[in-house]
Amino acid sequence: MTRTGCCALLFFFFISPVYGQSPTPSGYEIAKLMFEYSDRIQSLTYTITKQERVEGEILKQVSFTKMQKSPYSVYLRQSFPNDGMEVLYVRGANNDKALINPNGFPWINLKLDPLDGIMRNNQHHTIFQSGFDHVVSILEFLCAKYQDQIDEMVTYTGLVIHEGKNCHAITFINPYFGLVDYIIQPGESIEDVAAQKKLSAHMILEANPKIKDYEDVKSGQVIQIPNDYSPKLNLIIDAQVYIPLKMEVIDDKGLYEQYEYSKVVINPTFDPTEFTEGYEGYGF
Repeated sequence: MTRTGCCALLFFFFISPVYGQSPTPSGYEIAKLMFEYSDRIQSLTYTITKQERVEGEILKQVSFTKMQKSPYSVYLRQSFPNDGMEVLYVRGANNDKALINPNGFPWINLKLDPLDGIMRNNQHHTIFQSGFDHVVSILEFLCAKYQDQIDEMVTYTGLVIHEGKNCHAITFINPYFGLVDYIIQPGESIEDVAAQKKLSAHMILEANPKIKDYEDVKSGQVIQIPNDYSPKLNLIIDAQVYIPLKMEVIDDKGLYEQYEYSKVVINPTFDPTEFTEGYEGYGF
């Protein structure tokens, strides 16, 4: 081959697409992989750093969490702001109450309903929304609801490095977000409405300042609810195992809530005693 021919071949090689190279994925394609991979998760351990806006102030908490889906069980130990506070919940155990070690006043273990106002105080979510299922179900619901427009609403913003991991960044922008009237049905609480429509119960409560708590509604009452979870969601998704490592919820006032997951272990095998109060290392 002549020198000219060799140079032309090299030029062609460097400017041509690599054979078989995958095109840039769409945001919806990344989201669908997240839905698929999340369904395979039966147990988890992770550290979660959450920031939630409550009465105009961003409140931060950091907790180590163990959870399994069957039977549904959660153990968490907070390291900030109340270092050493523990919560243990096993569905059906302790009369379906959560066991609380407050690591402070009143200096005794408590047994509380997970939906009790004390456990919901300054919290956007309940212990039933631990793990990734709640985060994933919100986006899955929105993708189904807006199926015809989803490619315009969910955008892929590129590869990013998050805590040393290659990740996909996607954004869901909802131009249809707003408040609508809703009539409370017999036996419904705000939690029930939020679960049915994949909304934030805390956001519903904030939108109705005359309502005191999540049970303070009655059949036939007209309240205002968001028509969707939020106007904007930002997600960072692990490019290898397709779990959401960070989720930001943005509203018209700015950051509404943010959840970051680190030190994630997928499908660990737990000793049966790890969801009992007498497990070594727990402080109950």
